[in-house]
Amino acid sequence: MVLLNGISIAAIDETYGVVTKVVDGDTFYVAIQKADPRIVSSVEDIRLADVNAPEMSTAEGAAAKDFTYAVLMGKRVYLDLDDVAVRDEYGRLVCVVYLSGAYGQPLTTPCFNRMLVDSGHAVIDNFTNNEFDPRDWWSGTGQGTVLGPAGSQLQGLLSPLQQSAERELDKEAKNALSWLGSQISNQFPGQGT
Repeated sequence: MVLLNGISIAAIDETYGVVTKVVDGDTFYVAIQKADPRIVSSVEDIRLADVNAPEMSTAEGAAAKDFTYAVLMGKRVYLDLDDVAVRDEYGRLVCVVYLSGAYGQPLTTPCFNRMLVDSGHAVIDNFTNNEFDPRDWWSGTGQGTVLGPAGSQLQGLLSPLQQSAERELDKEAKNALSWLGSQISNQFPGQGT
């Protein structure tokens, strides 16, 4: 708990909810599960901060919508709300969006805004009227620029855990491959694998 004292108030989980509708690559609706004073409806229209996906009238726009749908539809997302303007000119919440992990926790990196750009379905459009800086999405420490020194210490603690988890996944993958090989050998004896 001592490590958490240095974390600033910028939070990736100011509110969260489940994606109920995808409008296009950078706009969708979320049924809110954790309220925030800036939330005015049980279902909010979300606009990804600082990215621009192609218009729906293009093939690229349809592909961007499909990508967003495939990754987010029906999933819990965590929203870092813009503390400057909060909403855009259409009343949509301007957010950096984070995915939910296996245990329901917010995944701090990469944010979905970055994923959309990295996938080729959007480009950076760094609006200066919000709190976000897209360069932070590619920083070596993920959210470390927001979390400060305590965030860097937490990253240092998480790295060995991640390596351990990767080793366990590798072991399970090898076990699965071995099992599959034995199943093939049993189905086709004498054929070789």
